[in-house]
Amino acid sequence: MRVAGVDGTKAGWVVVVLEDGKVVDDLLLSPVQSSFSELAEMAVIAIDVPIGFGPRQADAAARAYLSGSASTVFPIPTQAVLQAPFGPGLGVSAQAHALGPRIIHVTGVAQSNKRLHEVHPEVSFRAMNNGTAMKYRKKSAGGAFERLQLLRRHGLHVENVRATAHAPLDDVLDAAAAAWSAQRIANREAQSLPAPPEVAGRRAVAIWY
Repeated sequence: MRVAGVDGTKAGWVVVVLEDGKVVDDLLLSPVQSSFSELAEMAVIAIDVPIGFGPRQADAAARAYLSGSASTVFPIPTQAVLQAPFGPGLGVSAQAHALGPRIIHVTGVAQSNKRLHEVHPEVSFRAMNNGTAMKYRKKSAGGAFERLQLLRRHGLHVENVRATAHAPLDDVLDAAAAAWSAQRIANREAQSLPAPPEVAGRRAVAIWY
């Protein structure tokens, strides 16, 4: 059984593929509006992009779980805010608004592709670390080393990536953390934030780990 972890990168997506818990492949998909057709064989696709629009219980639950580093989770705006031109008075950060095209696209894809599950790499890393906060920020050298070691401890070796070799290291590590959560979802071992998931429309909205 294969599963995939997906993280956004410049102009596209970094993908790490696991088979029975081991890294077997990596992909670089483009553009941002990818259909993810290359992942047709995956049992689960865990993606580091919000699925659904705010306000959401998942964001508050993830901030509470990541006590000490809650700033890595920001509230997801409404669809109307994400579709409006960015500027003063929107009440949303530039970072959150810039994710708008990805959020809108992935939320649309997820409506017809139930294999997509939302994850947050820092939530996944915290869970891998038995609930203990990471010592360093992910974009620092120390942060990269400790996350790489944590992935290795869980049997995920990403040192031999090929397609994503030129991608930013933190994007590859985040995709691997997402793949770890995808494996847990496939094995029915995953937990959700919130628990149980919030039901919005016909879909359960949650961050899985």
